[in-house]
Amino acid sequence: MKKALLMMAIAGTMVFAQEVRNLDKMKNMQEMEQAMATIQKGFLFNNLSVVKNGVKALKRTAGFTESFIKKGATTKSGVNTLLYAKNQTDSIKMMADEIESAFEKGDKYAAANGYLLVLSKCLSCHQTVRSW
Repeated sequence: MKKALLMMAIAGTMVFAQEVRNLDKMKNMQEMEQAMATIQKGFLFNNLSVVKNGVKALKRTAGFTESFIKKGATTKSGVNTLLYAKNQTDSIKMMADEIESAFEKGDKYAAANGYLLVLSKCLSCHQTVRSW
């Protein structure tokens, strides 16, 4: 009886832990989406401080994406998903700085193109890591 209760407690903990991990993942993705929306809002209102806030939030939240990927996991085509996500994250952070810099210099088209490149990186990662 004690063994059965212990096994049920362990199983329940494991299920709960997975749900928390997925909630953290969902929260992180929502925060990244909000950061992208903030950058876009800054473009639409021609407001540098809003763009800067969005860039800061994007860089902060992008750093957490790797924590959701299992070490050693690969796609069907053999891509190391952890390494791929890390490279995409590093690129996104660098491009976010370029968006801010271009917008600050008044080059709105370069900033908008940078935004589209970041969005492409997001979609590419989702397609590769999540198999969309």
